[in-house]
Amino acid sequence: MTDKGSGYSYVDSGPIILPMEEGSILRKNYILTYLIALIGGLCFAFLALPLPWILGPVTLLILYKIKGDHQTQSSLLLRDLAFWLLGIQIGLTFQPDTWTNIGPYLLPYALFSFAIIATSLLFAFVLSKRSAMETKTTLIGSVPGGLSAMIAVSESLQGNTVLVTIFHTIRLVSVLFIIPFAATHWLYMDEPAAAAVETHVEPSGYWTLLIYFLSLTAGYVVKKRIPASLIIIPMLLIGACQTAGIALYPLPSVLFIGAQLMIGVHLGHKIVLKDVIRAGRFCGYFFALALLLISLSFLLGFLLSEWTEMGLTTAILSLAPGGLIEMALTAQDAGANPAIVSSLQTIRLLIIVLVMPFLLEWFFNKPKRMNIKN
Repeated sequence: MTDKGSGYSYVDSGPIILPMEEGSILRKNYILTYLIALIGGLCFAFLALPLPWILGPVTLLILYKIKGDHQTQSSLLLRDLAFWLLGIQIGLTFQPDTWTNIGPYLLPYALFSFAIIATSLLFAFVLSKRSAMETKTTLIGSVPGGLSAMIAVSESLQGNTVLVTIFHTIRLVSVLFIIPFAATHWLYMDEPAAAAVETHVEPSGYWTLLIYFLSLTAGYVVKKRIPASLIIIPMLLIGACQTAGIALYPLPSVLFIGAQLMIGVHLGHKIVLKDVIRAGRFCGYFFALALLLISLSFLLGFLLSEWTEMGLTTAILSLAPGGLIEMALTAQDAGANPAIVSSLQTIRLLIIVLVMPFLLEWFFNKPKRMNIKN
């Protein structure tokens, strides 16, 4: 039955919003979400807070969703384009000696990264034994890897994906609001080679825009095979051009600000504090784990800087259990070396995403294999 006055179609289960009306509501949510994000970015930029165009939108969108039952929306297309632009931005910070510079850091960095991962897994294993939580969900929820990658791992191993999402959200929020603030206010130092080399491009340099679009195409082609390909592929391709001395056309900085804003919208849309509260007392455990990993990254960062003579801020941000983009952008703001931070964070990301799923699958399927043999 249709009520012409109200614009709703009625069935036995109640009112159903018509497709046209639903589309109108959706467009309104999109516009409102990005407007709120822009206001948040402007406020944080005015207050000179760290990562204003990411943390500003995240903060304001979370507050917006807390009050009432407000809905937000995030465009996957804009998110992907933002990943691509930020991959380019990070790649442009590379210098001719960047690849050579990270060589001496690989062994100690790998050792300290494994120490952080092992600590998180040990914490999760003990927690699962002392609480009613399932071991599988606890372990997947504690690995300091990307949120989307760990959700995929949880679904493939049949863990509790809702709890995994909540636990990684707690870590993400903790890292986003603690690490950038500490790096920019307490650890700031103008380290050598921290700033990107200025590239003077002649008019003929416009052809290098093709390289940017090539990196986008390549990122999409291998999207299902390489984690975070829309960031990693442009970063590596543009970084390779920079180190080879190819003068790329400099993109307007407003594009990179817009990309950060899109990432802020994406994170602010995904983070739902009601879900965090719903997880109850377990949230406290994983918040404690986030603080432990952050403290450990500071300690091991200090040891890494002493061992390798890497700048202290660069070392801490390279080991921090946060996202590649956020830590690389923080490195720029904190006077560290974003090229080294992004390179080492990429290595850690690949280790976690490519190795951890197989390790966890082997661990959880081991009892089944033993039963079959018996």
